Amino acid sequence: MINGSTTTVTCISDDTDNNNKREHSIEKNVDKDERKDDVITKKEDVITKKEDLMTKKEDLMTRKDDMTTITTTTKKDKSLKKDKSLKKTLSSNNENKSQKSVFVQLKDSKNSKKNELVPASTPILQTTELSASMLQQLEKEVWFHGILSRDDTKDLLNNSGNFLVRIDMVNAKDRKLMLSCKWGTKRIHFVFDIKDKEVILFENKSSSISTLIKMLVSKKIPLHPDFGVILQHPVPRQPWELNKSDIVLVKKIGQGSFGDVWKGTMTLNGKKDTFVAVKIPKTKNLDKYIAIVTEALAEVKFMRIFEHEHIVQFYGACFVSEPFLIVMELSNYGCLQKYIRRKKKFQDKDLLKFAIDASLGIGYIHSKFGVHRDIASRNCLVFSKNKIKISDFGQTIMLKEGEKEFKLDVRDSLLPLRWLSAETIKSSIFSYKTDVYSFGIFLWELFNNCKEPFEAMTVADIIAGVKNGLKPKSAPTVPASIVEIIEQKCLVLDPAKRPTMVELTKMLKEIYTKMCKSSVGAKN
Repeated sequence: MINGSTTTVTCISDDTDNNNKREHSIEKNVDKDERKDDVITKKEDVITKKEDLMTKKEDLMTRKDDMTTITTTTKKDKSLKKDKSLKKTLSSNNENKSQKSVFVQLKDSKNSKKNELVPASTPILQTTELSASMLQQLEKEVWFHGILSRDDTKDLLNNSGNFLVRIDMVNAKDRKLMLSCKWGTKRIHFVFDIKDKEVILFENKSSSISTLIKMLVSKKIPLHPDFGVILQHPVPRQPWELNKSDIVLVKKIGQGSFGDVWKGTMTLNGKKDTFVAVKIPKTKNLDKYIAIVTEALAEVKFMRIFEHEHIVQFYGACFVSEPFLIVMELSNYGCLQKYIRRKKKFQDKDLLKFAIDASLGIGYIHSKFGVHRDIASRNCLVFSKNKIKISDFGQTIMLKEGEKEFKLDVRDSLLPLRWLSAETIKSSIFSYKTDVYSFGIFLWELFNNCKEPFEAMTVADIIAGVKNGLKPKSAPTVPASIVEIIEQKCLVLDPAKRPTMVELTKMLKEIYTKMCKSSVGAKN
């Protein structure tokens, strides 16, 4: 940044010995200044709910959901009463409509702003200082990782002298080009200053970032006397950071408020022209686009960790240049919700097999300390006539080992009201047991032709009802054993009385075994 005649370069140091993060601002007179945490934050206006990820023969349309705003209080805000952590603000329009797919918006109402509409082609990476030509040049460098958070550099900067260049996306108006490196035991992050087509890093200047980096490496020039950092070993992109040239888009197969889904091909494990699904974040609204990309980054982070036969396989992503791409395995039959609604007639044991698959996937997520937070039929993909996988990890959060729950502070988020537990609605709490509650609603969906839960009810009635133990009514054809699991196990008000996913899977398998034996007996 340039302030008058004074050049300021911001540097952030991560102390790996005591995990304290020291923030410095180095000027010519070595004055200190505070730097905002370079974390990816969500913007005010939030995205509409992601639709089905992939459908083979059917284009997905953007959901036109009736929306309601729910205001949550932060734990740190002592001026607000705890009992009012979720306050309804319902419009008369919402009350008068038959609300079919209602998601609640968790937002800080004080900071709400009207979004600026921008052309769809407006790039998120390009800024006034960071030109398109600079980005094109950076894309060729293996040490440039595109959008990457500071937290993600921890696993990359392992040895002293390691370095990489990245973009830290703070918000729509604040995107920083960063040099991240490790020196000794510390990870340090420097902000490049770009002015008048000149790249500045402390006393070092050049006409391009590539030239500046190469000069610093070849001449072993310390970045600054106070740090003594010398760039030695560039950290190349990880295997999951794909090159766009390796991906061929074949046909658009889906569309939603998050962007588009394409059927594509890529070389995978030496096999050419492997069919894959490619998600491309896209919208005309810049702030909304920031939120979509932020959620996509979070989803990628979790998909890199998760590996299970009932979780959609992640192949890689590209966040180096736009449009951004997320590549995963292609579903043969699309999302479970539409699959069931189309086919309509299923044997109970087939529906129960879907439920067991989902429970195994969610149980695995819980074993990795993850809470999915958005378990629903629309977020499961069908890969054969009797096999499904969990998808859509944009809402997933990780608990620390030993933690039992997560309290949502004031922030923008869209959550599916009809799948939320009473404790989530009351206190913004998420836990393994809130996932179990959502799974109960999911199980209800499966055996009720994937109808909307509480279909004819208003938002206000749903909120009041769920707080008092309201449960969706099952069709008369639903087996009593399934109704018992839904109503007396998953949807009980007290989360302590709900089973774990492992226990739930065991219960479902026992019912499945009985159904299969009964089916064989009936044939004989």
